Amino acid sequence: MRDPAARLVMEADRVVRELKAPLAVDHFLRSELARRWRERGDLVDFDIVDDRTVTARRVAFVSLPAEWCDLQLFQAGELTLRLQREAVEAGYDMKDASAWNVIFDRGRPVFCDLLSFDHLVHKRWWAAGQFARHFVLPLLLSRQRGLPAHKAFQAWRDGVPHEVARRMLGPARFLTRYWPLMAGGTQPSAVPSVAVRVPDEVEAIRRFRAGLDQSLGWMLRGVDPRRRMPDPSTWGNYVSERGHYTDDDLDAKRARIAQWTRDLAPARVLDLGCNSGEFSRLAAEAGADVVAIDLDHGAISRGVAQPSSRISFLVAPLDDLRGGYGWNAQEHAGLPRRLQGHADLTLMLALIHHLVLGASIPMAEVAAFAAACTRRWLVVELIAPEDVQIGVMQSQRDRTDGFPSLDEQLTHFCQAGFVARERMPLPTGTRELALFERTDA
Repeated sequence: MRDPAARLVMEADRVVRELKAPLAVDHFLRSELARRWRERGDLVDFDIVDDRTVTARRVAFVSLPAEWCDLQLFQAGELTLRLQREAVEAGYDMKDASAWNVIFDRGRPVFCDLLSFDHLVHKRWWAAGQFARHFVLPLLLSRQRGLPAHKAFQAWRDGVPHEVARRMLGPARFLTRYWPLMAGGTQPSAVPSVAVRVPDEVEAIRRFRAGLDQSLGWMLRGVDPRRRMPDPSTWGNYVSERGHYTDDDLDAKRARIAQWTRDLAPARVLDLGCNSGEFSRLAAEAGADVVAIDLDHGAISRGVAQPSSRISFLVAPLDDLRGGYGWNAQEHAGLPRRLQGHADLTLMLALIHHLVLGASIPMAEVAAFAAACTRRWLVVELIAPEDVQIGVMQSQRDRTDGFPSLDEQLTHFCQAGFVARERMPLPTGTRELALFERTDA
């Protein structure tokens, strides 16, 4: 939408860029470097239809920087800096170093701003300040002040302002390698431009940029989330500490989820309340592309640290899903809109009591949300009022109102447009897995 060189049209399976000026013969998109990046998967796959039209494959599900864990932002920063380095070596320059120019396709960062590269003519990298605001400073504040990077993007769409970082870090910033990023005077207009492109100038520019690249790379490596202590996390150790399940319960649960994902063969799966992705991986192993969502940053970080070519992880509270971002809240669609009708199969495992008791969401609304997300299948872990976790949560919240019975929970999902195809009690007897199908499928 904000591309000054083109108008973007979003179609069902592709993104069309209608260029304002004809694509030059020596444009970056016609280069060997662009071809190599596209084949390598670093640049979104594209086709030049004619001199004024460029199309690109539309990724099935796009997550936003405001939904990434720190490790994902770091991976996006690594990709951005590497592409800029390779571009400079080939005589090109990245005009924009925004985190919003990176998308995750099946868990892998991919650069999507096709018109962000021009010929190398300036000694200074004009996007260096933007790179700092979008990658280095958010990760630095996460490390030093405990503000997760995705929350920074919820507050500041264009990354952490330099003056905000100065105030939050205070004089302690001078004890780090990052103080030059907060020293002020970052306006590119203060730097004289190089208007003529001749070989000697280009070589001098490359030498200058090589030093800048080393400095920015050094700063980015210094905020690598993998180099710090494990994330503080409420649910990060859930998989190893869930004492309310017996081994028989877990074995039965894994086996049935694996069976259903194999038998139903969904192309797209949505795992709501995924934790670190244990059941997301079962769906991925069955051949599905999975969108896995959890509110716990530490749990999502553990999932991302175990890469899968089929799982896209997001940090988001399911009881507080955000609307759109950018101009008129339409530039980047909100999560409810992106989730609507996305999945062939949606998983809601060990989740509904957290929404109903923990967040006071009516059961009917939980069922309606599930119906909005899935095109056909839904797997829900139903939980009886006498389950130990229900008692714990009620006592923690001083809740005396009754939790709906298994049959009442079932009824809510049926009223939302589902029919129960299978039900399987777990061995302990207070939980069961239910496979639902939409009645209009």
